[in-house]
Amino acid sequence: MKTISDPSGYVQPVAEEYVALYGKDIVSIVLYGSAAGGDFHPQRSDINLLIVVSDMSPELIARSEPLQKKYERQRVARPLFMDTAYIAASVDSYPMEFLDMKGCYRVLYGEDVLAQVKVSIGDLRLQVERELKGKWLHLLQEFSSARVSRKRMEQLIGISLKAFSPVFRGLLTLKEKPVPHKRDDLFDAVEMAYGLDGQPLQQVAAAAAGGSSGQELEKKYIAYAGAIKKLIDAIENN
Repeated sequence: MKTISDPSGYVQPVAEEYVALYGKDIVSIVLYGSAAGGDFHPQRSDINLLIVVSDMSPELIARSEPLQKKYERQRVARPLFMDTAYIAASVDSYPMEFLDMKGCYRVLYGEDVLAQVKVSIGDLRLQVERELKGKWLHLLQEFSSARVSRKRMEQLIGISLKAFSPVFRGLLTLKEKPVPHKRDDLFDAVEMAYGLDGQPLQQVAAAAAGGSSGQELEKKYIAYAGAIKKLIDAIENN
């Protein structure tokens, strides 16, 4: 796996190729997520780009398919394409995702399209509750089939914690707490802000990292699912 020690510098030439391809149809190219200064892993993390174009037509977006394919093999994920009208009309529908992008980003070219994005606390609360409930059901439903193999349990925990991370950032925003970029700090902050005793998020993450017995992993998983239910109750009662 390719090692990327400076994701911002690594992706700048990629941005320049998109600018050369699209010309006046490019409004902005934004690097967001861990590669913009968060919890980036030099050998595993992908690089995420938001590309804002003049119009979200299928033909315009498809024009960059060769570039998308080329750089996907070099750990640059397929870009997220939007136009300014879509952003303005979608913040209320996807407050958590926009908040997540605003939490850690860097403009590589053009306008700072995220600077003017304002997330409504009411919209954020509704989405956080919906995401917590849906992902909690997934944890419950997948447990019986995953528990037959320690490897499958570890994979399920890893995938679910990654999926929960934007929700945890939303939960901290609702409490008006600082939102850490590093994953372990994020788990710690949520546990403290919502009174989750026993560090269930940190414990299950450590157990899934390897070395725990199947029985111990199950125990941590059950505590993890219980912690998510407590977060649901906290949001419902807020």
